[in-house]
Amino acid sequence: MTKPMVIFFDIDGTLLPEGRTEVPADALAAIHTAQARGHLCLINTGRGLGHIEPYLRSLGLDGIVSGCGTMAELHGEVFWQHPALDLDAGRQVIENARACGLTIIYEGYDALAYDIFANPPTGQEAETYAFAEGRGRNLVLLGERDSFPILKFLIDKSRGGDLVRFRAMTPDFNFVCFNDRWEECTPHGYDKGRALIRVMEHLGLPLEQSIAVGDNTNDLPMLNVCPNSVAMGNGSAKEHPVSFVTRRCDEGGIAHMLRHFGLCD
Repeated sequence: MTKPMVIFFDIDGTLLPEGRTEVPADALAAIHTAQARGHLCLINTGRGLGHIEPYLRSLGLDGIVSGCGTMAELHGEVFWQHPALDLDAGRQVIENARACGLTIIYEGYDALAYDIFANPPTGQEAETYAFAEGRGRNLVLLGERDSFPILKFLIDKSRGGDLVRFRAMTPDFNFVCFNDRWEECTPHGYDKGRALIRVMEHLGLPLEQSIAVGDNTNDLPMLNVCPNSVAMGNGSAKEHPVSFVTRRCDEGGIAHMLRHFGLCD
């Protein structure tokens, strides 16, 4: 490919192998080679900014689309941002979750919130919070009367609760089954596919000059709209129609797919 391409990378299971805290060196080297040849490399993630560690933000990529398209920045400049719920509306979502017995991670623009009043953390969860803060994530621990400006949220289905009732009580959000454990909830009209289209329109480039790379169910919206769709060999996305299935992310998958498209050596 000789035209400049725009490559959209998911994070977990795509750039970051499961259980790892750093992008493999071969993947990062291949990405930087593609950039040096005039191609743009962006993160397109379900994580909100508060869930993206400073390490990931310092990789030298050209932009970040976060929160399933609710915010996007290119070369450090934010060019769109969906408004978060005000505190009263956020508190209502929190109360609805409590009434339904759900365990939820709430995501704002630059922070994550955990409801420790309704769901006191186990010892392991407390260690997880400490680890996340140590990695540079901004955590908010919600008490009985606290609220939070919610942008999107994740439901931990492994902890039980009445998800059907909660969906009916929360009509302004779209619910996507991320995997057996997590349900991802975003404002209507926002997903990774719409985000990819919006970025390409902002850049004035056709979709044919985009490549989408992902591994899981919430990546399907961008894989479905992108003419050059890549599924990682380690995830469930490969079970769906895509242009190319690359190797596992912990087995050189990113470098392999960039070579496949002629973007690096």
